[in-house]
Amino acid sequence: MSKIMFAVPPISHFFWDFDGCFCDSESVHKTAYTLAFREYGHSLNGESYFEIFTHTGAGPKYIIDKFKLNVEEQTIRTAKNKFYMDLILKHKARIYKEIPLILKELERLKIKSYIVTNSPEHEIQTILNQQPEKITIEKIVTPKNGIRKKPYPDIYLKTLELANIEPKNALVIEDSERGLLAAQSAHISALWISTENSELFESHAAYLKKMTHAELLRELKNVDG
Repeated sequence: MSKIMFAVPPISHFFWDFDGCFCDSESVHKTAYTLAFREYGHSLNGESYFEIFTHTGAGPKYIIDKFKLNVEEQTIRTAKNKFYMDLILKHKARIYKEIPLILKELERLKIKSYIVTNSPEHEIQTILNQQPEKITIEKIVTPKNGIRKKPYPDIYLKTLELANIEPKNALVIEDSERGLLAAQSAHISALWISTENSELFESHAAYLKKMTHAELLRELKNVDG
């Protein structure tokens, strides 16, 4: 990432994935899935969770098939969603500490931020409303009205349409293979945010660079307005 990235072509929008990228919520999702599977007699292996559920998106179906569990995927998802909502209502999910500072730098550079996520909007809004510092973004885009979830490109293509920009004018910020694949299929350049949950993974998708939130903030501070 460099000043050139913001100049040729001009980047006018950041498209943020939410869970594990904008918000440190993946561990909360893990807890919710663990509780959901426990109700049906299965102990979720935490060591493989982030790869199976977050990175590749194989999720509960993979676990159900692998362990031949007698439960429907949607049953697990419904139970998980209830546990997750209970947890976030208890303020268990927090945005990454660098995000408010990054958003201020983007505002300085006149770059707009959209949240583009597979998660339901009411979950996102609940978490944002809990933050001690007001978080201002342009729009939250979620899979509605037949829009397929990542790794399909639909949600990023819809966001380009809503923002009325070309792919070259956007930069996707992702933390998983499925998100990077969605960006690649939408022909949008992407940064891969590295956290303790994703730092050891690899991706076959194209991306410009893998960096931490702190590194991204430092890069933005070095960009002239």
